[in-house]
Amino acid sequence: MVHALTTQLPGRLLLVGLLLCGTVGCATGGKLAAQADEIEAMNASIESRAYRCAPRELATAQAHVDFGKYELRKGNFVRAGQHLEIAEANARAARTLSQFEECELHDRVIDTAVAEGVEVDVDPVDFMWDSDGDGIPDHLSQCPHEPIVFIGDPEQEATGCPNYDIDGDGVPNILDHCPSIPGNVDGFSGVNGCPMLDVDGDGVLNINDSCPMEPVEFIGYQDETGCPNPDVDGDGVPNILDECPFEPGPAANAGCPVEDDRERLAEVVGDRIQLNQRVFFETAEAVILPQSYPLLNQVAEILEENPDITIEIQGHTDSRGSWEYNKRLSENRAASVRQFLIERGISATRMTSEGYSFDQPIDDNSTEEGRANNRRVEIHITGR
Repeated sequence: MVHALTTQLPGRLLLVGLLLCGTVGCATGGKLAAQADEIEAMNASIESRAYRCAPRELATAQAHVDFGKYELRKGNFVRAGQHLEIAEANARAARTLSQFEECELHDRVIDTAVAEGVEVDVDPVDFMWDSDGDGIPDHLSQCPHEPIVFIGDPEQEATGCPNYDIDGDGVPNILDHCPSIPGNVDGFSGVNGCPMLDVDGDGVLNINDSCPMEPVEFIGYQDETGCPNPDVDGDGVPNILDECPFEPGPAANAGCPVEDDRERLAEVVGDRIQLNQRVFFETAEAVILPQSYPLLNQVAEILEENPDITIEIQGHTDSRGSWEYNKRLSENRAASVRQFLIERGISATRMTSEGYSFDQPIDDNSTEEGRANNRRVEIHITGR
């Protein structure tokens, strides 16, 4: 049984609240409501796959959408935003973890038979006798004088006994902002009964983070370990002082390479512009990571020095996931590289982009190293 605390506001304060809603709150509420709808739509689109391959992330995402919408209805926009942030992170994680073909649920054919009905004489029962008023008759309740706590717990409804800490995380339901989700679901202590899936807030989930209490440095460098790297390019100049944090260079040149000694990251070889490094993207996205900017800047320099060259930018993927999914991903990544070069001053008419999914592998997709090699961008010269 949920006890609601009702606060009565004087008329003047209510009028001020309405005026504030008209100028700030409602706009924020509308934006958060739209965000909640988008996350629910994402959950619905991946539910059949995520139910099998990412059930925890899917459940966490949907639970926090519900909590966020509840807080919205109460006008608690800050708490609503916090729930929706957790929901969106988990929905994206569920989408990534369930993008593989084996995650699809397939119908099963089950032989069933219907037994013939048997007539049984049952003495009439007075279902109106409910001592604790929790809706469960005394004869069905193991705790007929203790009302259950109605927050959707099937076990309570089955036993008729209250459970004051449904998720078992040590935070009573009445104080628990996430009463159905343990605050320590991933082994880390949560806040107000809700899990903190990324304690250090660096974008790497606790379960994948080798340094869960130390955030990575936000200079665009993505380290899958989740640990900080104070000198990304290893040139002895700390990132905070390095004007070229992704290119090694002497301290005398502010950590930037001397022009004559600069590493050749891209060069014209035959009928293509050969990339001597991979182009790095955010996981399952087409967003180029800043650590690839030096490489693509050199591609732009080559095109500037050779104004007659036209190119096709090709995107390729490994074989995980469906062909259609990888086709879109490879097209989007190739288009992102083309847009990067346009923003560096290269004419759009000199460049086309195309995605080839996993149709043109250059290595074995059964190994991690082979899949990494197959996830690539190639630049082919189409005219001079």
